[in-house]
Amino acid sequence: MTPRTVVPASTRVDRRSPLRRASALAVAATSALVLAACGSSDDDATTASTGTSAASGPRTTYPLTVVNCGRKETFDAAPKRAVAVAQPAIETLLSLGVQGSMAGTASWSDPVLPSLAKANARVPRLADDFPSFERVLKTEPDLVYSTFDYTFSAEGIASRDRFEKLGVPTYQSVAECKGQESTQSRPQTMEDTYAEIRDMARIFDVQSRGTTLIDTLKARMAKATGGVSAKDVSLGWWYANTKTPYFAGCCGAAGIVTRELGAKNAFGDSKQLFPTVGWETILERDPTVLVLADLTRGDDGDSAKAKIAFLEKNPVARRLTAVRKKRYVIVTGSEMDQSIRNVDATEKIAAGLRKLGLAG
Repeated sequence: MTPRTVVPASTRVDRRSPLRRASALAVAATSALVLAACGSSDDDATTASTGTSAASGPRTTYPLTVVNCGRKETFDAAPKRAVAVAQPAIETLLSLGVQGSMAGTASWSDPVLPSLAKANARVPRLADDFPSFERVLKTEPDLVYSTFDYTFSAEGIASRDRFEKLGVPTYQSVAECKGQESTQSRPQTMEDTYAEIRDMARIFDVQSRGTTLIDTLKARMAKATGGVSAKDVSLGWWYANTKTPYFAGCCGAAGIVTRELGAKNAFGDSKQLFPTVGWETILERDPTVLVLADLTRGDDGDSAKAKIAFLEKNPVARRLTAVRKKRYVIVTGSEMDQSIRNVDATEKIAAGLRKLGLAG
């Protein structure tokens, strides 16, 4: 694949909150970025000691040691006061039915999935964005679990080392082990998502629920992609910002969904999660379909409605084939983060391609 040059901005996609994140995405730089093909790296490993029960399936034997992003975290018992930060992490735990063992949630992008609303109502919301370190400690957490590396920074809540010194185990989604500012070493897959679910199921001693959840997601994914032939379709995943838009690269959630559908990612040669590109470059790539993140808590211009209005008015953007033919598929912001919602995104895009007559 021939490297392509785009006009970049800051490489960080700010996950502090949908409000501050979308604002931060607008800050552009002027240096050049060369896109390269994705490589590969070793996966994280999990060490779990388990027993079995005929009635309830495999049971976790504690102490349990989990290797996560190169760190060893040991659990002497299943968490009873877990704090989940960022929607993907929150919805993973709620999907496992462990809401009774959660002391709080924080950093929301979208309304909770309707199927999880009842469970979510049982868990205190510490903040819509990021709570303070002190607020998290007030819950007396026995696990802090987050999707984004920014959570475990001084600007977010606190470093993992700081929690470790207080005896609080932490867990971060593998998708951001290298950090948001880094290029990704390999494309993430649904198997990475399933591995994270298995980790949480082991940690909370609900392994049968984890298996059920994974089987359900796999069945939905197979149904969504069955009969879809999108090899001639190029998807442009627009996350945020109009002047220097952030389009998804190869290795995160967008890459997962694109590959599951057998389509092409217009910026799949970038190892960044969300490289910034210029509209002339987007026009050059001319994706068949535009996937638009509906950032309803973002700045003006970041909702799907505002994005479409911009596309159809901007003198360069309106020349795109997808704009001229109104080929849009709308997803939530959370569906562009690696999570169980990537199945929802696959279902929406597969349905959209069929409606547009592009599913083969």
